[in-house]
Amino acid sequence: MIALSRRGLRMNTLRACALTALLTIVCSPAAAVASVAAEPAATLTISNPRIRALIPGQDTTAGYFDITNSGTTAVTLVAATSPHARSIEIHTIIHDGAMVRMRRLDKVTIEPGATRFFRPGGVHLMLFGVEQLAAVNRIDFITASGKRISGQFRQIPVGAEG
Repeated sequence: MIALSRRGLRMNTLRACALTALLTIVCSPAAAVASVAAEPAATLTISNPRIRALIPGQDTTAGYFDITNSGTTAVTLVAATSPHARSIEIHTIIHDGAMVRMRRLDKVTIEPGATRFFRPGGVHLMLFGVEQLAAVNRIDFITASGKRISGQFRQIPVGAEG
């Protein structure tokens, strides 16, 4: 016969209860469903995507578009890439008295049910290291969760940005 002290018996009972609770949570189908349901779907739509044609002698240009989130959770854009540009940054315009400056933004959030407008004089894309643009140019956006959203941006003449 094995003799256990009260303390030893209590510790073994606690360990067994903790293990049972852990296995119930991990193996429960309800737990798996809850984790999937906890991340509501976000649906982004890019409309009116356009890139200003290159000014002769320059390798920098700007991109504009509207992006709508018809999902139920906010989506944050943290980066953009394109095979047509060395790098892309999200910028905004800051008015400081008589000075107008561009400032890089690390991220842009699109709330559920909202549309963000990327326009001249406001938030926009800056494309750097552009050698040549096609009639239509792909830009991929990366969200904070690591998802990619692609848009096909048409080239527009300088002065037709609005």
